[in-house]
Amino acid sequence: MLREEELRRELLAEVESIAPVVAEQAAVSESLGRLSEPTMAALRSTRLLRLAPPRELGGLEADPVTQVVVLEALARIDASTSWALGIIAGAPGIFGAYLPAATARRLFADSVPPMAGSLLPKGIAEPVPGGYRVKGRWPYGSGIYHADWVGAGASVPGQPGPAGARLVLLPRNQVVIHDNWQVAGLRGSGSSDYSIEDQFVPEEMSLPFVDVFMGKAVTGGAAVRLGMPAWVAAFHIGIALGIARHALEEIFKQAIEKGRGFPPSPLPTQSHVQFALGKAEIELAAARAYGIQVTEKLYEEAQAGRVPSPEHQAEARAASTYITEVAQRVTMAAFQSAGGTALFDTNPLQRCFRDITAAGQHFVVSQSAYRAMGQFKLNQPDANPML
Repeated sequence: MLREEELRRELLAEVESIAPVVAEQAAVSESLGRLSEPTMAALRSTRLLRLAPPRELGGLEADPVTQVVVLEALARIDASTSWALGIIAGAPGIFGAYLPAATARRLFADSVPPMAGSLLPKGIAEPVPGGYRVKGRWPYGSGIYHADWVGAGASVPGQPGPAGARLVLLPRNQVVIHDNWQVAGLRGSGSSDYSIEDQFVPEEMSLPFVDVFMGKAVTGGAAVRLGMPAWVAAFHIGIALGIARHALEEIFKQAIEKGRGFPPSPLPTQSHVQFALGKAEIELAAARAYGIQVTEKLYEEAQAGRVPSPEHQAEARAASTYITEVAQRVTMAAFQSAGGTALFDTNPLQRCFRDITAAGQHFVVSQSAYRAMGQFKLNQPDANPML
């Protein structure tokens, strides 16, 4: 526990050290549709790109609570930077932990390589001698412009269902990136589609899709053995909390000089604003405490040598959904309190509103998470955390 707390403090200090650059470059990243080079240079100057991979491969193997607070701190500055970092530092955690050990040691021999990709089995992996011929197109390749390697989920013909699917890893130069990330929120995350056009992938550069979901890691300790969707809970919880906190900080700052009404009265003196923002503070604090509690429980289970149970997987997803919804309400309260000035591109509240809306569109934090949680609580035989 002392190691985790010390690492947490150190990484939060590193986030603080690059905050001016990330904040200054947020609008630039939005206009580019990917993180700007100064932002990436700032991230590379820290250990943040090593956040998730196993320690024996040069990663930090940060526990999920540490991942929550680090991503939260970065999202308080710019959500797109936090989202992209969560992927390009998280994907090496998956591939470093679940690829064959010899392959992982080779890939991580010099440093932790930034990776991106999608676990969704949207492509086809045709078995051939020594490996697979892979083709397909995948959406939402967050951080792909900054990755050295790209992963993809693919179905193996004749092997139906998730049990027959594989994850493959290729150099980025074997992947075609489609510049289609023109969206409402998280614009700087660079989450463009990508395709693979009949590329050969050696057997040792692939792994069973279900191993990640079942937490059957080859390398690393408890932090990489959470299974799915528990593995991604810290990602969704941390970013949502950070966006909402950013929104509250902005409205408290902007309210000092703002008046509304006829005749105008100072915003801080208006009772409905006091009520809305007071309630928002309590809702966000409660959601944050619950998020920390859930991720701590998941990590404790993994430390005890158990992959979190399907019911706990469902709770991890439902908690991520709930916390994202709370963050949306809190952000909306801040946005509405600012009135018309929040509509302008130059107002950070507009970006917070767009970013938290975009974050809530992810399948992991969709409404089906609540139904899945209910299935387990009602002991339904078909209960499924990824409903």
